[in-house]
Amino acid sequence: MPPSPADLARRLLVDCDCPLPVPDGGGDHPALAWRRAGLMAVTGREDGPALMCPAALTLSADAALLALAALAPPDALLPPHGALLLGERARLMGLQRGGAMSANRSCRLISAADGHFALNLAREEDRDLLPAWLEADADGWDGVAREARLRPAADLVARGIEMGLPIALAAAPAPVPQPWFRRRGAGPIRAAGGNRPFVVDLAPLWAGPLAGSLLAMLGADVVKVESLARPDGARLGHAGFFDLLNGGKRSVALDFRSGEGRAALRRLVARADIVIEGSRPRALAQLGVDADEAVANGAIWVSITAYGREGAAADRVGFGDDAAVAAGLAQAMAAGWGEPMFAGDAIADPLTGLHAALAAWAAWCRGEAGLIALSLAGTTAHAMGAGIAQGDLLAEWQAMAERDGAPLYPPRAPFAPAGALGADTAAVLASC
Repeated sequence: MPPSPADLARRLLVDCDCPLPVPDGGGDHPALAWRRAGLMAVTGREDGPALMCPAALTLSADAALLALAALAPPDALLPPHGALLLGERARLMGLQRGGAMSANRSCRLISAADGHFALNLAREEDRDLLPAWLEADADGWDGVAREARLRPAADLVARGIEMGLPIALAAAPAPVPQPWFRRRGAGPIRAAGGNRPFVVDLAPLWAGPLAGSLLAMLGADVVKVESLARPDGARLGHAGFFDLLNGGKRSVALDFRSGEGRAALRRLVARADIVIEGSRPRALAQLGVDADEAVANGAIWVSITAYGREGAAADRVGFGDDAAVAAGLAQAMAAGWGEPMFAGDAIADPLTGLHAALAAWAAWCRGEAGLIALSLAGTTAHAMGAGIAQGDLLAEWQAMAERDGAPLYPPRAPFAPAGALGADTAAVLASC
């Protein structure tokens, strides 16, 4: 039997130094939750049946939400299920399973001479790097597949990382003994926002904005800060999904190329009780923003990276699908279903967003400033520790999901449409 979400939630709260009671219940069996979250539609071969994920990732998501609910004020309006958050983008966008192709088709599992790796071409500039990376005339997926078959996977991945490609070796699942977030105590919080934390959300795309959205549901005043020249790329995606992640936040847009814009950013960070960012550390340093300085001044700093904040990982680029492959999810699918495949939709992102929100709010409740570092790959690897079904157990989970006739979890509605880019810039800066 897998652990219950409540048991996992209690462990999370102990790990957060907030050991609070959590009532039993609060989540469905992982087979039922996977189906009811709409994740069967994005798991399995493109021309094959919908499949159950062997890893009990919904347990981890439900547990994080239960733990957050235990810390929440009575009037907080949190989602009813953590698992719901794992599948809502795919449901909104009508994504479908692709086997060795990710649900959004930007990432693919490639066969090398001795194994598999994931390559994510979500950005046009990454496609431009393909010939230089392979040292061959390869400008698309067919060329990548042709060249990769002749070379060791590790060599291809190492060269790709060096060139800044979102790429990852398809690793076997491995337990992550340490917590998936790291805390460094730095004294009490400044609490500039009083009883309502003032949150500066610098993160783009999914994981960080989801964390900020959950904090807003808990009562935080969340300001989404974007570059005028390069706003959050998710603005160009599905509008309903962008509203889910960013509705209810105030919008600030700054020109980071100007001294005035960088100075305004530093003022916002200096006032923040909680900062959420999803950048490589050197990117913020170039803007004159220093996490250690903010923490020393009493802020809670939440750093979300693809593969880690320190060492060589700090400069590594990645997204939710390739990070999940690095965590072992594709190999878990191979062990269960005979071939490496993607499971879910960029599932590392919502898993990390949930746990980032929990870690940040727990630090706020403790009144402790500090740095909280999470990676998409590390969070997914830790979440897989909730259990991996194999053999007869996986067949039983698959049968449970196929027999289940309950409706899918009701979709969430956003607080409100997300603000237009920079709609609140003047008002927010006037208060800093």
